[in-house]
Amino acid sequence: MSGSGADERAAARSARLSRAFDDRSRGLDRFGLVLALTACSVVGLALVDINGTEYTTVQQLGALLAAAVVGLTLITALRASGLARRRQVFVDVLVLLVVVGYVFSLLGSRTPQGQAGRGVSTILVALSVAAPVVIVMRLVRHRDITLQTILGAISAYLLIGVAYFYVYLAVGGWQGQFFADKQPSSTYMYFSLTTLTTVGYGDFTATTKLGRLLANSEAVIGQVYLVTFVAFIVSLGASAWKNRHDAEVATGAGDDEGPSPRG
Repeated sequence: MSGSGADERAAARSARLSRAFDDRSRGLDRFGLVLALTACSVVGLALVDINGTEYTTVQQLGALLAAAVVGLTLITALRASGLARRRQVFVDVLVLLVVVGYVFSLLGSRTPQGQAGRGVSTILVALSVAAPVVIVMRLVRHRDITLQTILGAISAYLLIGVAYFYVYLAVGGWQGQFFADKQPSSTYMYFSLTTLTTVGYGDFTATTKLGRLLANSEAVIGQVYLVTFVAFIVSLGASAWKNRHDAEVATGAGDDEGPSPRG
């Protein structure tokens, strides 16, 4: 009975996974594009203040461009992970709402995005957190190491930093502060990357209990990801190489066998 119950639960999980993901999805495993967009997102968020109180025209255009690139990055990441078509449409609509809401928050009241665009921040938090998770879920289904596997692993690592960037911004908006002094959003990206890589220069630190807890969790997740996922990729590559080697040996042994002598 216990074995039957375990089989039923495994079948139910497989059915839920098949509804959420489709291995025939358009854009599947295009992690090279994901990595390029992720790099652009990281650079843009590190240079452009998207959370200011006053914007010049250039700053407005920069903030809008950064939001558009981040949205495109999340869409591409989810599609490369094989997200089912219906869920892709849902994500597309959410990203469109993010960009439209951002346009109104910038061109309308020009108030801080952490206040005027708090709902938009919540959507971005959810999507940015989902992106590295679904990429990892796709990569663990790879049965051979390819260039796309490596590019996907790098993309997921960088997207963890992007996800925490939005989490930190949201927490700063909800609690009124994150650092001791008000900082531009680019500082949050800087803080996220230095925390993810456990560099920890110490020039900026979280001042609230929740902020410190989140910073600790990012450092732990970053290191656990590197240790476990790199080990997984190395193990998968070694297993694939062994299988190819065994197949070549078996084929060579078969070729060496001549016809059996007749009496």
